[in-house]
Amino acid sequence: MTATPGSPPRPSATDAAGPTRPGPAAPRRGRLALLGPGLVLAAASVGAGDMVTSLAGAAGYGMALMWAIVIGVVLKYALTEAVGRLYMATGQTVIMSLKSAARWLPLAFILFVLVIGLLYGAALSSVASLALSTLFPVLPVRPVAVVIALAAAAIVYVGRYALFERVMSFFMLAKFLGMAVLAVATLATADDLPGLLGTLRPRLPEGDIVTVLALIGGVGGTAGIASYSYWVREKGWADRSRLRLMRADSAVSYGITFLFVLCTTVVGTGLLYGTGGSITGNEGLAALADPLGADLGSVARVLFLGTFFLVTLSALVGGFNGLCYLLADSLRALRGIPDAEAERHIAQHSLPFRLFVLYCAVTSVAVIFLGRPVSLVLTYAAVGSLILPLLSGALLVLLNRRGVDPACRNGITSNVLLGGSFVLFGVLAVVQLKDSLGGA
Repeated sequence: MTATPGSPPRPSATDAAGPTRPGPAAPRRGRLALLGPGLVLAAASVGAGDMVTSLAGAAGYGMALMWAIVIGVVLKYALTEAVGRLYMATGQTVIMSLKSAARWLPLAFILFVLVIGLLYGAALSSVASLALSTLFPVLPVRPVAVVIALAAAAIVYVGRYALFERVMSFFMLAKFLGMAVLAVATLATADDLPGLLGTLRPRLPEGDIVTVLALIGGVGGTAGIASYSYWVREKGWADRSRLRLMRADSAVSYGITFLFVLCTTVVGTGLLYGTGGSITGNEGLAALADPLGADLGSVARVLFLGTFFLVTLSALVGGFNGLCYLLADSLRALRGIPDAEAERHIAQHSLPFRLFVLYCAVTSVAVIFLGRPVSLVLTYAAVGSLILPLLSGALLVLLNRRGVDPACRNGITSNVLLGGSFVLFGVLAVVQLKDSLGGA
């Protein structure tokens, strides 16, 4: 295959599923090659929502609901692996594959992502600003939120994938180490360590199934999963020879995600379980810094707020990147531009991608200053809840087609996990829609 002028060389192998897919080649660097798109996904997907749900679960049940988190991790891994496998099987991005299943799906996705992008930047930059203003009370929340939103958009706008991957890897490793240190400190200073560890005994809460569902659905991301194939494409993992590497990479992603949530649960159990305290939203998450500092010292308070900030900032940067890939590719699909010309229309340096980065930046600033109307927030939440059942259902159809190479086709385990994802996330979507309509 001939490389596009001015771009790095592409892989040249072909397979039974079709020709080699475009995308800049990346040399294999032994085990370091595993820490690529998976770390990007983990950094983008582990956000303040994961911290809120895991801490809220720990406040009520200690570590007894870790089994629900394990289920969430396994289901999100199955979805992510299937997204990467679909790209390697067909050579098409996830949006173009969805178009082959139903021509209206790219339109649905671009509408979904436009709504999500409308509030995503404002919400996450406000949360990141809250962490900084809690650490430094002199900082005004709203202006700092604007600066954070614009800085995140700038990172996505100017960076090529290699730089973006390094930045996101740094974010992921830094926030994981921060939470791991806090978890170790919590265990080391616990007044009743056997009692704390005893909460690991699995429980099924009576009359509180919504908490269990929230924990399962709250692990990892939504749009980040759909964006995984774009990061795999940029990495140059374009044919079946990289299938095992892609699977290991996504496993690393969810292994780190699980450990992060485990550490958060340990901290939440040590601080909140049995005290009657709780976490209610991001404001409650920031307020947790003071009791944490009282128990573990001022250094722990600073470390928690710094980790909280990095968690939100990395989700903001990764989210902007993933949303812009999905928007640019949805636009390409609607215009009928073939995969052979994809590089000029969806790559990070392409005009559509950068225009959508500007869209995310401008809407973030506008919503920060204008406020977030309740109806718009409810629409955002309801729309976001539809992505995972739609994606899992489409993957069940697309990866069971006879034309898919047997090496990439769904097996029994994949079908069971994707079917479970479709049912579970469908139920969560119904619950979210019901809550949204009830609050309208």
